[in-house]
Amino acid sequence: MFRNILVALDSSPTAQRALQEAIELAEALNARLTIISIVPHIPSFAYRAGIDVGALEQEAEKESEKLLRDSVAGLPEDLPVTTVLKHGHPGEEIVKQIDAGHHDLVVMGSRGLGRVTANLFGTVGGYVHFHSHVAMLVVHPDE
Repeated sequence: MFRNILVALDSSPTAQRALQEAIELAEALNARLTIISIVPHIPSFAYRAGIDVGALEQEAEKESEKLLRDSVAGLPEDLPVTTVLKHGHPGEEIVKQIDAGHHDLVVMGSRGLGRVTANLFGTVGGYVHFHSHVAMLVVHPDE
């Protein structure tokens, strides 16, 4: 039985659906819920493009913090929840949190990029799948 659920959150609709699934599971199983959001690093070539990288990084962090706050605000009051905000490669940070938090289930949304795009560029879900040893629930986009 799952007792310590990690849900990875970004601003995508499938991540929001994944959060709802994780909430329902946590309530049904009387499990603890951890919500993680990762602020990705800004690529180095952005400096050369004349982009204000500092402002972009601050905006990305604010967006992730708001995402976590809004998610917690919509949770049932009796559900134990922890929020985690990390910076870096999303897949790597999720795997680190799985280990550090001793989670036994990770819930994620899939963006539905398609096979070719996923094979060329990889996916966060694929990275987590191949680098962790816990059960995964992947929520796919609505058709």
